[in-house]
Amino acid sequence: MKYISKIKVLILSIFFLGACTGDFEKINVDENLPTTANSGTLLPSTIFDGLNPHLNLQFELTNQLMQYKVYRNANQSDRYDLVSGAAIFDGFWEAAYKVMLDNNESIVYAQENGLNAYEAAAKILNAFYGASLTELWIDVPFSEASKGVSASIQPAYDKQEDVYAKVLMLLEEANALLAADTKGFVMKGDILFGGDVMKWRKMANSLHLRYLLRLSNQGSINASTKINAIVSNPSTYPIIDSNDEAAIYDFSGVEPNSSDFSLKTALSGLSPSARFVSVLDGVDASEDADDDPRLPFFATKPPAAPNGPFVGVLSGTTREEAQGTGGNAELYASQFTSKFQENRGLLDFVFISNAEVQFILAEARLKNWITTSTSKSYYETGIAANLAYWNITMPVDFLTRADVVWDDTLDTLMNQKWIAMFFNNTLEAWGDNKRTGLPNLIPGPLATTVTGGLIPTRVFYPTLEQSVNSANYSAASSSIGGDNITSKHWYQN
Repeated sequence: MKYISKIKVLILSIFFLGACTGDFEKINVDENLPTTANSGTLLPSTIFDGLNPHLNLQFELTNQLMQYKVYRNANQSDRYDLVSGAAIFDGFWEAAYKVMLDNNESIVYAQENGLNAYEAAAKILNAFYGASLTELWIDVPFSEASKGVSASIQPAYDKQEDVYAKVLMLLEEANALLAADTKGFVMKGDILFGGDVMKWRKMANSLHLRYLLRLSNQGSINASTKINAIVSNPSTYPIIDSNDEAAIYDFSGVEPNSSDFSLKTALSGLSPSARFVSVLDGVDASEDADDDPRLPFFATKPPAAPNGPFVGVLSGTTREEAQGTGGNAELYASQFTSKFQENRGLLDFVFISNAEVQFILAEARLKNWITTSTSKSYYETGIAANLAYWNITMPVDFLTRADVVWDDTLDTLMNQKWIAMFFNNTLEAWGDNKRTGLPNLIPGPLATTVTGGLIPTRVFYPTLEQSVNSANYSAASSSIGGDNITSKHWYQN
């Protein structure tokens, strides 16, 4: 999945996206470059361009809301002061709509030239970004998404139920297109799967399972029947079944093919949350023997007490309280590892992992929506898949430990899924929490000052929308009870 040519293709994509006017454009035209974009030149940018904006909103929003980590020096997000993160959220809004604009162009070209694989890939990516956008804002432009990147155009907003209906339809269409495909990615450009059509199909159907599960509280979706139809018919609906098949973009670590997080020069002030430590620290926090091996993988012990226990920082406190952890958090609180900065190719972008698929199947089996295998088997496979993804050896007794062993409860399943989503896709962990209320996160002591003790469900609409698309913005905001961060999603109970 790593291509040396990626840099050249990205530069070419930027050229098409940022075409200038007047004499400057004439001067800077390279006569050796193609003059019109096609599906082959668009695909690399539509795969790549949204990745860092998506990761950045995870690092600055959902990692804190889902209580994985705490920025001790600036912990606004885990105190639910989301105004401070507006630049990050607005950046994702802009990036997602640019990706969808290019995808729409690619779809037209692919349809005109009988390129099923390219049409399907564009539809899968549009479904992914459409679902991500509605998870962040609820009602968003989607039917008119191609208009969403221009401040001079006012796209209408779709209701969340209509966004998700379109998302599910796109994934169904993509699977059918790929099943009938005979050409593959003949124009190259597939920097995600290297031209493997079957992996794109499995991505489409696995995402389909994710979003059906997300909507399963809405009876009108009939999610249980549709999930069963996918799982019971693998020839028609192949899904991800191993880590090698997962939809994961492989950052090389060589600029510009690296994550923004890997380029951070310092991680001072970044600690695992108290919940993260307590959940992974085993049933006996005074010893290391029963620790989840992912805890020492992600975090280090306090600098001044390397032989003592891990110490997490409480979410949702003041800066002074966070810095005062253990008396002096710089010395007596755990820190997050810098391994992702030392090895810039270690952190990748996860569209959907094998572990997540296994946990989806575990929940579906627990609720008797499917009849294949057992909840226990899917659950244990999900845990093993996440450990293997990080190349962590599973302790021989790990699956029988008191805090890990399968007990036929959704609480246990969602707790392990929460662990597995860290540094994978915590936006989806947030969605799971909104759907199920699990894992049971306790808002920090300052939560009452912003949300009355409720965990945020969304972020504010971009400021630019409020000025250049005011009529549609006002209608969308009004329909969800005002532009506040605790508005309920359509799929929530």
